[in-house]
Amino acid sequence: MKITEDAKQTLSKLIGEKGAEGIRVHSVGGGCCGPQIGLSLDQPEESDTVEDVNGIRVAIDQQVKGTVDQVTLDKNGEQLVLLGLDNCC
Repeated sequence: MKITEDAKQTLSKLIGEKGAEGIRVHSVGGGCCGPQIGLSLDQPEESDTVEDVNGIRVAIDQQVKGTVDQVTLDKNGEQLVLLGLDNCC
């Protein structure tokens, strides 16, 4: 996973405001093309992989690890977006 500088600035602000340690990337259900990806300010779970990505602490759920390896978290207007996901549906 990669995090752009724009996304990093937004995340750093959110993490600071909420007193979080970082973000968690996890499955929020399945779809016809695999798991749907969610982002939250939750604490890592025991089975998560925790990485430092562009200065942001990122916990990645094992269910989505392979899916997000080639994804970029970027900013589109005021929203954070994941680029590079297969949106086959």
